[in-house]
Amino acid sequence: MQFDSDRQGDRRRLVRVARGQEAGDLLIRGAQVVQPATREIFEADVLVAGGRVAALGGAGMNFEAARTIEARGAFLAPGFIDGHIHIESSLLTPAGFARAVLPRGTVGVVAEPHEVVNVLGVRGLEWMLEAGASSGLRVWASAPSCVPASEFEDGGAHVTAAETARMLRVLGVLGLAEMMNYPGVLGGDEEVWNILEAGRAVGGRMDGHAAGVHGRELMAYAAAGLHSDHEAATPEEARQRLRAGLWLMVREGSAARNLNALLPVLLERPRRAMLVSDDVSVDELLQLGHLDRLLRTCVAGGLHPADALSLVTCNPAEYWGLHDCGLIAPGYHADMVLLRDLQGFEVLETFIGGTEARPGEVTPPLDGGGIDLGAGWDTATFDVPTHWPVMQISPDQITTGRGAPGSGEARLVVADRYGRGHRAACWTSGSGMGGGGTLGLSILHDAHNAAFLGGSDRDVRAAGRALREMGGGAVVVSGGVVRASLPLPYAGLMTDLPPQQAAAHLGEVTAAARALGCVLPYPVTTLSFLGLSVIPALKLTPRGLLDVEEWKLLEPVRQEFVKWSQESVGGIVKE
Repeated sequence: MQFDSDRQGDRRRLVRVARGQEAGDLLIRGAQVVQPATREIFEADVLVAGGRVAALGGAGMNFEAARTIEARGAFLAPGFIDGHIHIESSLLTPAGFARAVLPRGTVGVVAEPHEVVNVLGVRGLEWMLEAGASSGLRVWASAPSCVPASEFEDGGAHVTAAETARMLRVLGVLGLAEMMNYPGVLGGDEEVWNILEAGRAVGGRMDGHAAGVHGRELMAYAAAGLHSDHEAATPEEARQRLRAGLWLMVREGSAARNLNALLPVLLERPRRAMLVSDDVSVDELLQLGHLDRLLRTCVAGGLHPADALSLVTCNPAEYWGLHDCGLIAPGYHADMVLLRDLQGFEVLETFIGGTEARPGEVTPPLDGGGIDLGAGWDTATFDVPTHWPVMQISPDQITTGRGAPGSGEARLVVADRYGRGHRAACWTSGSGMGGGGTLGLSILHDAHNAAFLGGSDRDVRAAGRALREMGGGAVVVSGGVVRASLPLPYAGLMTDLPPQQAAAHLGEVTAAARALGCVLPYPVTTLSFLGLSVIPALKLTPRGLLDVEEWKLLEPVRQEFVKWSQESVGGIVKE
């Protein structure tokens, strides 16, 4: 669906329909059309032919079509486009994701599939586009630039500059995905710069990812040729990025929430801004919504509805070079959403190509990506060096803080899931998971190794066995017994369950974690980011605890460890 042909004959018919020489396919009559490009809302009829808008105007135009829908004063806006999202983080396949977001007015997404690519390599991107084509949504992609995210992560694949160049030429790929390895950019790393050159060679967009980068380093990062950033967390960071010529992607997802903080900047109506979700979980999609939720926040905060809509329609379309998407205008794809109002953004109907949007029913198979925790897992112990700082977890951010040694409450264990046998552990604070039991995942951005928060050695081992048997997923174990689980058999990241069933299983996992004392609103999502090596300040990889700001792994002192007692959950002994 997403890569419609633009044949001359189709365009010629569109011209005939626009001139009244031929009837159209669909007429939406009596709508209040929202035109974000001109900041207007006006009454009009909209005529569609061959999946595109042929004409729009007042009732005096006397449009004719094979089928008519009476809008009765409802608002007709361009369909919503998410300019940067990891579909895998919803825990759903593209078809399942479409079931969750089409009723919310989303018509297209630019997927950044580096989650599945970290597990399966280039095959993961090809699968994402194949699955997207049958999902019911328009699914484009950007080519992952950092697989793995840095030299401190080891996933299931290592994508070279040559492979990146090949991905950039795949139909449906719009540009280079977020360049997270900003130290490599600033430090002149040869492979990083070869990847940037591959992006420049095809002339598409090159997404940035500059968490915590300011001043001259931000200028240098932009000078390398990057076009956007979605890591701004404060108004000053947002303005710095706009002044540096970067498009501002305002992120509001399940793991990082920046919209309220950046609303003052959006109220200044910057020309080059958009709203993105980046990572959003299935339960939040169903409970709160997708881009419709962000629109409600913007309008409630004082933004004009047309300005808010531009952030999810014409602006992301312009950024990504989707020249016939994002507006209700002649020649544009008839991707539209009929809304009851422009405050609650309640969706009455979503149209893609002039047809009522419906999700797909088929997800292509995806082989590989199982869980191999290496030899010796069933007898493993997980020691923590006593001098290591404590990772401080924040509930609504993917950044972490640094606490003094000895101040931790729950242990975090990360284990290589690809059979290499590497494991590491550190102390954390802020999760509430220090009272016993463990939450285990096969999702750990971006290499997607296995992560376990809290619990005795026995519980960690039991959680690892459960992940292995499920082919990946999320699990809560207490007293060696599985209390709740969500299998994710697609690369250990996604399920093809309907969104409501997936959300129900995820809710059981969340409830089981809370029963163990977890205080995080979205424990699965938050835990999944505690290994991302390009986000400050501390992150844990299978090779050890990483100081992101110093860009180095902390050395363990082998003679000094604190470990959980094998005999009692919560008992700590020094060895």
